[in-house]
Amino acid sequence: MVKVFRFIKFAWGLLKYNIGTLLVFEILYKFSMAAIFRPVLLAAFRLSLKVRGLYYLSDENIGVYLKGPGVWIILFLLLLCLAFFTLLDICCIITCLHASYRKQKIPLLALLRKGTLSALNIFKQKNWLMILYLLIIIPVTHFALISGYISSFELPEFIFEYIQSHTLLFIVYIAFWVYIGYRSFHWIYSIHYFCLEKASFKEGRRNSWILIKGHFWKDILVLFVWNGIILGVYYGIIMGGAYLISAINRAMASSDLFSSLTLSGVSILLGVMGMLYFCFCLSSVYLCISMLFYYRKATSGEPITGPYDDLQNAYRLQETKWAKKLYQYRKRIIAIAVVAALGINFIYSFGEKKGVIDLGLQSDIKITAHRGYSEMYPENTIPAFKGAVEIGADCIELDVQQTKDGEIIVMHDSNLKRTTGVDKNIWETTYDEMKYLDAGSWFDKKYKETVIPTLDEVLTYTKGKIRLNIELKPTGYETDFEQSVVDIVEKHHCQKEVVLSSMKYECLEKIKEINPKIQTVYITSVSLGNFTVLDAADGYSVEAMMLTQKFVNQAHRAGKEVLVWTVNSEDSMERVLEMGVDGIITDKPAAAQKLIYQKKHSGLWDQYIEKLLGLQ
Repeated sequence: MVKVFRFIKFAWGLLKYNIGTLLVFEILYKFSMAAIFRPVLLAAFRLSLKVRGLYYLSDENIGVYLKGPGVWIILFLLLLCLAFFTLLDICCIITCLHASYRKQKIPLLALLRKGTLSALNIFKQKNWLMILYLLIIIPVTHFALISGYISSFELPEFIFEYIQSHTLLFIVYIAFWVYIGYRSFHWIYSIHYFCLEKASFKEGRRNSWILIKGHFWKDILVLFVWNGIILGVYYGIIMGGAYLISAINRAMASSDLFSSLTLSGVSILLGVMGMLYFCFCLSSVYLCISMLFYYRKATSGEPITGPYDDLQNAYRLQETKWAKKLYQYRKRIIAIAVVAALGINFIYSFGEKKGVIDLGLQSDIKITAHRGYSEMYPENTIPAFKGAVEIGADCIELDVQQTKDGEIIVMHDSNLKRTTGVDKNIWETTYDEMKYLDAGSWFDKKYKETVIPTLDEVLTYTKGKIRLNIELKPTGYETDFEQSVVDIVEKHHCQKEVVLSSMKYECLEKIKEINPKIQTVYITSVSLGNFTVLDAADGYSVEAMMLTQKFVNQAHRAGKEVLVWTVNSEDSMERVLEMGVDGIITDKPAAAQKLIYQKKHSGLWDQYIEKLLGLQ
């Protein structure tokens, strides 16, 4: 316990001399970067599309996009800027804390000047590896740092599920990140050497490795506990504030309007705490790292950089007339700034269908069973389709391909091995050769007699029972593929009961030429740019992790529907539902139905409590 109090006392010692300077710098810097970097990023992306003569970026044209040397130059410059501004922030934090360690007052402009001069060393050839460290290593090893400019690394759900389903692949995946984290944590003090002692990144890594030797696991534990305290304070304030709001809500329960406005306070509280966390998370974490750095240097007998010798004549903003005037009215300015920031945030959120008060204007969300009820039955088979009908799904998503002899069968993979055990490509196999193959035992032995269905068989069963989202998966070996699919649909008079979708836009164009009345959907996992130029698509089906509110709004303004795939976790379901999508494609249609029912029949307060308890 004594050590804990000493640690806290040391932390306050590193803060008290320049806490005002650090707070002002972090607020101004973070909000300036948020205001500048996002539009610059969007402008650079639009420029890169223009360079390649594209309007949008999808799975289909990403290869064309990445072949342009101009695109790579733009991407490299963006990554370089991202690395530099991240390093600049860290260098300014370290510089400010070091001035406090030496009991020096450091003015804001002097802090920015010294931090900038240190960060500029990244452009020296011997420090280029630091760019990789800043962009990849920091988010992996120091999870609390990602609230600054670096987004957390998260795989798309369908990719992660694929990795999890293959034991060896999952072990390799986990082992890779553990190894990266283990090796890179040895470099934790390298930026301090880089910033304070003007060492190259190579020298900083070596010195950090030596300094942490013998204390590796202890320092990891300290930083882990420190991060836990930061998050504990963050969520503690949120839960405490929510409790007070709930007390007010109970006391004024007779007024529905006041109740709604009071509940909006929860959203404001979350917004304020989110902004504070965004501004000060990085500095709070580097406060801990700096304390460990000085402690390890002192105990090892390694000399610590002395005080700055050029701060006496540094330009001090607070001594200027206009700064004194601002200080005189500081309370009014702060109040106006907070109200303006919250007001703009509320308007922006409400405009993007993230408003605090749910007006109940959103249309019903359609639940599509991915490859049938594939959580409980073998995918793309009649049992899976029957299961989807029985639980009351709104639609079934299925995949169709063409065999060597022109038959349209229901199968996702272009090779038969995963679901039947036969290592043959579909386009090289006739339907007679595959129609008796066992397509169910791979899922469960009780489905041993299950076979690969044809599209004709599926429509015979589903007609009048459920809608279908039929994905055409061309391999390049087909003959009149689109015509064959449309012919089968028209044969069963199911034009109004199906949607034909594909990742190949050319397929949709051909379908519209054959029968313009059939609804079409363009599928993509990469969804950047203006997709409304795709006239042959009546809607879009987007991978969940890539979906943005801007994309949904843009599609809806153009009169297009937005479906999202493959949404299996509750967190993902809630995220896309809040965006106002028209339908979700999931392996777990029953769970999706339950979640939507709960949201429809829960009050405002219930929804906010769920958010808080979910720590979202």
